Amino acid sequence: MGGAGTYDDWTGNVMPEADLRSLDPEAVRALRAKYALAFPGAEGLQDWDDGVFLTKAGLLKRGRVTVAAAILLGKRSERLLPSSVRIRWRLADPGGGFSDERIFSGPLVLTAVQAVSAIRNWSAEIGGESPRTVSAYRIASLEEAVLNAFAHQDYSLRGTVDITERDGESVSVRSRGTFFGDPESFASGRSVPAPARNRFLREAMAKSGMAAGKGTGIRGMYLSQAHRHFPLPSYSIDDDYVSVTFHGIRYGDLPRIMDSSSGLDIGTLIDLDRICSGRLVPGRRMKSLIERGLADTEGGIARAMPGGSRVVSDRDAVLELMASGPVSRSDVAAMLRSRASRSLTAEQIGVKATNLLQSMRKEGLIVKVGGSTKSAAYWLPEGRQGGHRPDARLALSHFIR
Repeated sequence: MGGAGTYDDWTGNVMPEADLRSLDPEAVRALRAKYALAFPGAEGLQDWDDGVFLTKAGLLKRGRVTVAAAILLGKRSERLLPSSVRIRWRLADPGGGFSDERIFSGPLVLTAVQAVSAIRNWSAEIGGESPRTVSAYRIASLEEAVLNAFAHQDYSLRGTVDITERDGESVSVRSRGTFFGDPESFASGRSVPAPARNRFLREAMAKSGMAAGKGTGIRGMYLSQAHRHFPLPSYSIDDDYVSVTFHGIRYGDLPRIMDSSSGLDIGTLIDLDRICSGRLVPGRRMKSLIERGLADTEGGIARAMPGGSRVVSDRDAVLELMASGPVSRSDVAAMLRSRASRSLTAEQIGVKATNLLQSMRKEGLIVKVGGSTKSAAYWLPEGRQGGHRPDARLALSHFIR
């Protein structure tokens, strides 16, 4: 897939033996439809002939058919590409064998849809604040995974893009090559340099509206799983293969956390997923999860907390504690001790409680009703506690049983 007179990027090479007649008309029409959806403001699209359209879509060079154009649009009968450039769908049985198999070769614009359509899908009920019915798999995410496999695979290894369906369990998409960067970085929206491999093909897929660019497709996969309260996609990356697995069943702590704690950002969900799958979460991020009631490290074992607290900080925890009445410094210290991410002495907890109460009082979030720091009662300002602020004797009587 190279040689004299060729580009380093094989997908950008011109194919001397091919012309526009080598492209599948149905695939070109399908790509026009995708282009119209992606770029609704494109003027004159209906008037462009195929040559003009495919040039604007980044698939032709000086009007000549490229390898990228053959991958996306080439007629199966033309045999423009190696036989390995295809999709193989297989149904895995519980014993590890395969009970069914189909091959999809031809223009990727069509075969990606056809292959994903072979996957069984079903409905699932999810709970939480807004119970609803969702599909086990989001079709657009599966298609995106297939397109990503073609966009990033190492064609010199002559591998097939494999879709493995484990009936009622999961779907994996695997291709030959290596993954540039970290999938979780793409999902979190962090900037990741673009890989050099297949740049022409990847840019053409973005220009034509066929696939998202700059890693946004991967982010969409994660967001889709999170929106539907399913386990996040899991990647397997080694020297020769890259695969992504979509889980079709809800299992483990993460879906329960999503059911009970709405509005969690994707970065938080990724960290919780790391805990659930036995992977490291950096210290500062782990501390944040613990402070928010979403994880703990009791006994030196990290675990995610289903039904995590709505409290997101020590200050909010104090305010919530005061919702039912005034509190003492010892009450706050006891609360902080239960939330501590590491072992602290009673003295350290006491100092932390004192500093927190003093800081909140200076900011006007709470009021000190009476007594010294250790014996005083603390209460919400008038108007915030749903009634009038009690006098010192009434507040202090709250602690005398």
